[in-house]
Amino acid sequence: MKLLILFSLFIFFLLCKKLRLQQHLGYAILVLLVTTITLSMIFYPKEAVDAAKTGVDTWFNIVFPALLPFFIGAELMVGLGVVRFMGVLLEPIIRPLFNVPGEASFVFAMSITSGYPVGVKLTSKLREQGIVSRVEAQRMVSFCSTSGPLFLIGAVSIGMFHNPQLGVTLSLSHYLGAIATGLLFRFYHCEKRASLQSLAHKGYFSRAFREMSATYKNNNKSFGLLMGEAVKNSIETMLAVGGFIIIFSVIIRIFQLTGIIQWLSTAFSTPLSLFGLHQNLHPAFISGIFEITIGCKLASEIQNITFLQQAIFTTMVISWSGLSIHAQAISLLSKTDIRTNIYIFSKLLHAILSSSMVFLVSPLVTAASKHIILPVFLHTPEISPFENWLKNLLFSFELFLIITFTALSISLLLPWIFHLYEKK
Repeated sequence: MKLLILFSLFIFFLLCKKLRLQQHLGYAILVLLVTTITLSMIFYPKEAVDAAKTGVDTWFNIVFPALLPFFIGAELMVGLGVVRFMGVLLEPIIRPLFNVPGEASFVFAMSITSGYPVGVKLTSKLREQGIVSRVEAQRMVSFCSTSGPLFLIGAVSIGMFHNPQLGVTLSLSHYLGAIATGLLFRFYHCEKRASLQSLAHKGYFSRAFREMSATYKNNNKSFGLLMGEAVKNSIETMLAVGGFIIIFSVIIRIFQLTGIIQWLSTAFSTPLSLFGLHQNLHPAFISGIFEITIGCKLASEIQNITFLQQAIFTTMVISWSGLSIHAQAISLLSKTDIRTNIYIFSKLLHAILSSSMVFLVSPLVTAASKHIILPVFLHTPEISPFENWLKNLLFSFELFLIITFTALSISLLLPWIFHLYEKK
């Protein structure tokens, strides 16, 4: 191991000497990091392969069936103009709150239902098609990038901590934090205020149909072609997501073996303690910065921490989302002009706000804990791996249809509600 570190430092020294350090320091550090990780795979081949297998298993059995229906369905709804239809109808609500088009309501609904990185994927799609402006897209990704309830409640709270009460606290804090982030980002490059009166005018319902029809015609593609492209783009995105999950599983395992996680937790022990973070949580926190699943899993294995510390830690880590998901998001945002540094800042803000929400939500959840009933879908019987994979896929597809139908129903009710309001 010492030989590995010395060799990596030697390469770093050569780069700094060959290049001008002030101009190429970031590049030299990147080369050092990649070289160290690559050489570590050679020194720890078995551990690296085992970590990669874990990443593949996580991607194929959990992430793939959970996200694929949302990716395909959402791509089709954007191409057919249904999202534009909902956007026109929901704009009188969404615009005054978040200063973004009504399409953000659909993106937010898909994000809180399915989880990372669906919200970023849909926002990038809308930006690529010119449906939203760069500033509007920047505001949207600030609050339309969230975890899903299956991960928050099923994987973390039930699977890791065995505590349904934590799941309710975590979910409410996480989503309230996202909304608070969106409300703050409405002032990002704010030039004019949205007028509710100008949005809820006569012909409001017919305009939504015209916009939907125009969007589909402008695509100039048949339904078969749209379906083919939706499947192709979704599979490509899922493969990219899988690649990031696998490589970060290997990186985290190498960091654990080489002691980097422990070294970082020791180096940052003082500032972490200032935030009231229990010392035993420091390694879990550092791991969670890179990958949220591993960070939450390590935290669940610590016995002597309070419920409040568990809730604050898991909410902060999941809202931050980890460098693994940041890498997935950046790969999607790189196709657009959405600024990735602002996106990462919004996730940091989300982490701070959502962890602060825990202090408000936790007492309410504790008081109502006797009435919390575990959702039926979390009582999973023992079945074969294939049946479980198929069940997850069908459940995800069913969930997508339910959320879409609900969003459409709300959208269709709005013109009638505004009509009654105008009569008064």
